[in-house]
Amino acid sequence: VPTPTEPYLSNSPSLSPDDPPTGGSVGTLRPTFSEGSSSPSISSSPSIPCIITEASEYDCGDSITVTFSFEDALTTDWIGIYPCEDEVFFHSIVWQWSCGSPYCSDPVPSGTIVFDSLPYYNAFGPHTWPIAPSYDENGDINRCFKAVLLRSDGPSVPPYIALCESNHFIINETDSPECQVGTRQPTEVPFQLTNS
Repeated sequence: VPTPTEPYLSNSPSLSPDDPPTGGSVGTLRPTFSEGSSSPSISSSPSIPCIITEASEYDCGDSITVTFSFEDALTTDWIGIYPCEDEVFFHSIVWQWSCGSPYCSDPVPSGTIVFDSLPYYNAFGPHTWPIAPSYDENGDINRCFKAVLLRSDGPSVPPYIALCESNHFIINETDSPECQVGTRQPTEVPFQLTNS
């Protein structure tokens, strides 16, 4: 099945479920093409999870275990953690390759990723660990997050293609200095190149 080259359904109601009381998922999404059409349509299979987290609430610094399953996997698939309000996916707070390494030679259609530190390849960009509640653009406290299975398409220029989103989960602040509300400040430009 060909893969569409543009983001699709990132704000579809089937991809943003109401917060389930525990775990939960939004189902597997499969792009399909009608005969003579170059536009994909997406069908959802709610009985087969696409991406889920093992809990609906965490304290800042807790490990976040994400389980995923996507039949049409590619080596460029990865999982990022984003605020719930994000519908277009630029830079995630933290991310990992779905195969667990930047040197994937085979696609991984299903597996489990544990977020418990900042992977070394997250050094480029506005990534951080642990994930602390932060202020949104309206000045309100955001404690709601989601895991998103994404695909890098082309030269890895965001926004990225969202394959599916997890249930929403809450991250609470703790007494640790890096886990206080507002510790992580959003960054529009992760770094600047200089001529030196």
